[in-house]
Amino acid sequence: MLKRIKNLLERNSLFFAISSSVLVLILSLINMEGVPNFNYSYTDKFEHVFAYAVISFFWMLSCKLGKLPVSFFSLFLIIIAYGIIIELLQLSLTSHRTGDLMDVMANSIGVILGFIFLKILSRIYLQV
Repeated sequence: MLKRIKNLLERNSLFFAISSSVLVLILSLINMEGVPNFNYSYTDKFEHVFAYAVISFFWMLSCKLGKLPVSFFSLFLIIIAYGIIIELLQLSLTSHRTGDLMDVMANSIGVILGFIFLKILSRIYLQV
């Protein structure tokens, strides 16, 4: 089972990276009125952390597998810049969303967690 997951990740890491990035962009810019909200404090920030952890995990996995000619540090900065750009787009393009500095912080924490998760999995399972 783990061998199948490893092969799936190795074969499709770039597809997952691109798909998750596009999905986050779409979800960040569409009107979410009418979508149930849990109304917990900072739920939104956990969503940002999770989304950017997933994005960074797949982009950095693709980098680790040699599918991207970019260093981890460069990729780290690019993903954080991507989050900042999305926040700026929310401010300028939408009337139903707002950009937030705390979202940028949550995104950055997610990028760090995605990197840490990749390092842990690499040592335990992936051996890449």
